[in-house]
Amino acid sequence: MKKIEHHDYSGRVDDPAVKERLHQVIEKWDASTPAGAPVFIGFRSEEGVKRNKGRPGAYDGPVAVRQKIASMPYEKPVFDYGSIIGDEELEASQAALGQSVAEVLSNDQFPLIIGGGHETLYGHYLGVRQAFPDSRLAVVNFDAHFDLRDERPSSGTMFHQILSGDPNVDYYVFGIQASGNTRTLFETADRFGVKYASMNEVRQTDVYTRALRSLREYDAVFATLCMDSVQQSVAPGTSAPAQNGYTSQEIHDMVAQLAKLRNLTSFDISEVAPSLDIDGRTSSLAASLFHSFMTERETFQ
Repeated sequence: MKKIEHHDYSGRVDDPAVKERLHQVIEKWDASTPAGAPVFIGFRSEEGVKRNKGRPGAYDGPVAVRQKIASMPYEKPVFDYGSIIGDEELEASQAALGQSVAEVLSNDQFPLIIGGGHETLYGHYLGVRQAFPDSRLAVVNFDAHFDLRDERPSSGTMFHQILSGDPNVDYYVFGIQASGNTRTLFETADRFGVKYASMNEVRQTDVYTRALRSLREYDAVFATLCMDSVQQSVAPGTSAPAQNGYTSQEIHDMVAQLAKLRNLTSFDISEVAPSLDIDGRTSSLAASLFHSFMTERETFQ
C-alpha cells in the first residue's frame, strides 16, 4: 500500500496581507487542482543508493529542499502532493511513485519530483510511460554518470532498465565524467545509442543547444538532474560529489533553457543528502533550481 507523508510549509512573512512567498500560496494537491499547475511530489528513498554502495542520506532530501524553497518569492498557484515513503522494497516504492506521477499527469498538471536517491528516476519514468503509453519519449539527464549498469536495480541501473525494456525511449545525458564511468559503461551507452556529452563538450560546444532542438521532435520529454553533476564546492551533500561538475551558474542556465521545452512533461532533482551537506548548500541549490525552473516556465506559457 502506498504511504504518503504530507509536508507543512512555513517561512518568512513580510506583510500578512500580501501573499508573495511560496509557503503562502502553496496548497495541498487534490482532484480540483487546476490543469497546468506545478505539483511537488517527494520520494523519500535511499534504498537504491545503499544497493549501489553509495553514501546514504538522500531519504531526507524532500524535506530539506521544501524547507529551502518555502520562503522564496512565488505568487502563482502551486501544489504539493506529499512524499512517497520508500523502504527496502525498492521496486514497490518506485511503482508507488509512478502511480502518483501518472495521477498528476493524467490531470494535465506538471510534476516536480524531489528525490531521494537517483532511483527516483525509474519511478518517474514509470509514471510518464503510464500517462503516455504509446508515445515516443526522450529522457534528459544532467549527470556525471551514465547509470547504465546491468545488475540488481539500484541508483546506478535506471537507464539500463528503461532502455532494455522500452525501445521507444531515447536517452540524452549531459555532463559525463571520464573519472566516473568505466569502459564497459561507455560501450553500453554506445550499444543503446545513448546521446551523451562530456562536461568538456557541454562547455566547449553547442551540443546542448542542438540537443534541445532535437528534443522538440518527441511526443513527450521528461528530465532528471542528479546533484552529483554539480561541483562539490557548491553541492557537497550528495552520495558521490564531483570535483569538476557544473558550476551553479552553468546548471541554472541549462535548467532555464530546459524549462522552455514545450513538450516537457515533468522534472525531478535527486541525490540531495542533508546529512552529508555543508551549511545546506546542496538543498539550497536544488531549491533555487526548482524556483528558477518554475519561474522560467511560467514566462512562456
